Amino acid sequence: MRGSVECGWGWGHCAPSPLLLWTLLLFAAPFGLLGEKTRQVSLEVIPNWLGPLQNLLHIRAVGTNSTLHYVWSSLGPLAVVMVATNTPHSTLSVNWSLLLSPEPDGGLMVLPKDSIQFSSALVFTRGSCC
Repeated sequence: MRGSVECGWGWGHCAPSPLLLWTLLLFAAPFGLLGEKTRQVSLEVIPNWLGPLQNLLHIRAVGTNSTLHYVWSSLGPLAVVMVATNTPHSTLSVNWSLLLSPEPDGGLMVLPKDSIQFSSALVFTRGSCC
């Protein structure tokens, strides 16, 4: 059929927009931890003292029984990581040497690891837009 577009999930012009994916990530994913009415929010810039100008922005939202960690990164393409924990005492650990290495596993961690209830990441890559 002329002019018709066959769409599959995540393909071509029918792919969901990054804004839609980010909205789902923020509002739909950690429903079990969103029941708290108030959270203490803090922002922290974590600079890389070892080399080139690269920073992380850590947004920490602490409730009575949980914490939401958002980490924005400018290392390579713009990216954000969200981690939800079931404790108000979870912390972010950054090891720049590992994070910038060819094998960055363990370079960015939320501790204690067993408190993590949900985690997700979104990378904003350059590309053609609709």
